[in-house]
Amino acid sequence: MNRQIRMGVVLLGPLALTAWGCTGEQIESGTKATATGIEKTGQAIETGSKRLGENIKDTGTGSKLEEAASATGKAIEKSGEVTSNVLNRAGEKLEEVAPQAGQAVDRAGAKLKELKHKAGEKLKDLETQAGNLEQKASEKLKDLKTQAGDLERKTGEKLKDLGEKAQEVIDQNTPGDNPKN
Repeated sequence: MNRQIRMGVVLLGPLALTAWGCTGEQIESGTKATATGIEKTGQAIETGSKRLGENIKDTGTGSKLEEAASATGKAIEKSGEVTSNVLNRAGEKLEEVAPQAGQAVDRAGAKLKELKHKAGEKLKDLETQAGNLEQKASEKLKDLKTQAGDLERKTGEKLKDLGEKAQEVIDQNTPGDNPKN
């Protein structure tokens, strides 16, 4: 399980770099470098385990534990070889996947740019529409203010006329009063 997690981190690490703006070529190069590092680590483990196995065998030579030391040395050498083989295969797989990872990053980057472009166009359209609506609303409000002012003026004139007519009617119908003229 831990090996799968580590492998996932190794494989997803370059993809994480995409979020920081790396290109497909950089991802491919980084993946190949990681693969080379893994292979070199495998070779170093194999070399180190062989030396350790030989030292254990040599240390146990001529003692009561010679057979146990020899078996332990062989086991350590064998485990080093197996580890090296696993790491070499992992490195080879990474080298095979590197171009595909780079291409996937390039495709993802292109999609992101396309989405950004489309979203930018939509935002500009929405801003334009909002500006148009604001302008229309402003014009309509000015028209309504003008109409309200006209109505107020006309209403004032009508009220003044009605007041004058009411005064005339009152003056005519009131006996004995002298009309004011």
